[in-house]
Amino acid sequence: EAEWEYAARAGSTTDFSFGNGEKQLAEYAWFGQNSGDKTHSVGLKKPNAFGLYDMHGNVWEWTQDCWNKNYSKAPKDGSAWTTGDCSLRVVRGGSWFFNPSYLRSANRGRDSTASRSFYFGFRVARTN
Repeated sequence: EAEWEYAARAGSTTDFSFGNGEKQLAEYAWFGQNSGDKTHSVGLKKPNAFGLYDMHGNVWEWTQDCWNKNYSKAPKDGSAWTTGDCSLRVVRGGSWFFNPSYLRSANRGRDSTASRSFYFGFRVARTN
């Protein structure tokens, strides 16, 4: 979850990687008002400052982290939080189905590890 937020913020401290407010959101994200009720291929919108596409919207992204209500006792090194309610995992980013407030960089969601939905996905990451 911490790595996801770092990547989504791309050095920003604002609501979205591109600033505060929803005026520019349609340039960067698929969400309830512009998606046509479906997912879209990655890379059709503008990337964030790190060159990453679709960090806001399109699909909720599963993280490795177990659900915890707040960040009290969270790992300090950015590693996955593998304690808490591990029947629930953290999802981030919002999706094509949701309103803009759900797409904020700081917004967190959760769902059952058994859940499957048309608005969940994941991001494959690679390290060198």
